[in-house]
Amino acid sequence: MLDSNIGGERKEGWLFLSLGEDKELVEISGNTLRVYFYLFKRRQTCGVREIQRALGFSSSSSAHYHLEKLASKGVLTKDLYGNYRISEQTRVKLIDRFYVVRGVVLPKQVVYASATSVMCMLFLLLFWNSLTLTVVLALLPGVVASGILWYDAGRLWSSLPSFKRGVR
Repeated sequence: MLDSNIGGERKEGWLFLSLGEDKELVEISGNTLRVYFYLFKRRQTCGVREIQRALGFSSSSSAHYHLEKLASKGVLTKDLYGNYRISEQTRVKLIDRFYVVRGVVLPKQVVYASATSVMCMLFLLLFWNSLTLTVVLALLPGVVASGILWYDAGRLWSSLPSFKRGVR
C-alpha cells in the first residue's frame, strides 16, 4: 500500500488523498487505487470494458463500481459516451510525486537520485588523483544523500499498484 511519503496519510491500507485546500480527503485503496493509477498512466478516456480487461476484473460491474466510486468522489469525470477520465479540475497531491514517461510511472526521486549519483561520480573522477581524507569526507554527504534518494525512490516505485496480477 501507499504511505504518507507519497502525498497521503496511511491508515491500515487506505490512502487519503487531499484534493485541494477546500476539499475533504478522499479514501482510495485496493482495486479502486489500481483503477485510478491505470487511468493516470493512460492519460486518455477509458470505458468500463477496457478497465475490466486491462485489470482482470471478473465482470464489468466490478470495473463500473470502482469507476463510479472515483467519479462520485470527484476524481474522475464521465463523458457522454460513458467513458471516464481523470478530472482536470481536481488536483490530487499524490500525482505530484510522479512523472509519467511513455506510460511508465516514475517517482520524481529517481531523477533526483540519478542527478546526485552522477554528481558524486563526477566529483570522484575529478578528484581521483588527489584522493585524500578531506576529499572523501567532502564526497560523503553526496553519497549518503544519493543512497537515501535511491531507497525512497525504490520504496515509492514498489508501492505502486501492480497491473500484472489478476483481480478478484
